[in-house]
Amino acid sequence: MRRPVLALTLAGLALASMPGAAFAHAKLVSSTPAANATVSKANVKSINLIFNEKIIASTMKTELLMTGMPGMKDHAPMKIAFSSMMGKDGKSMMLMPKKALVPGTYKVTWSAAGADTHRMGSEFSFTVK
Repeated sequence: MRRPVLALTLAGLALASMPGAAFAHAKLVSSTPAANATVSKANVKSINLIFNEKIIASTMKTELLMTGMPGMKDHAPMKIAFSSMMGKDGKSMMLMPKKALVPGTYKVTWSAAGADTHRMGSEFSFTVK
């Protein structure tokens, strides 16, 4: 009876001693513009995403939507065309809208996998005045 308990205890200790990165997931740690920020349209040339760890570039998916426009009560979400590039550090990504962002609210969604290959994602919004 003691052997299964000992085996489970040893297995638990071995698992607990593994490097923390095995349990980490990619997450967004900051962005420019920041989540919920209001910025001048002259200041938005790109949207920059910074992650807590290196992202597997082939797993990265992003979307930029305009979700609200001044004076339009029921503005349907509209996809905004952009080009993108991963930073040399592997922890950052830049989205460059093909046209200047007009005043309104925008939402960025992303999903990607880090070293553990587990896909994570989130979204944030900002406003352009």
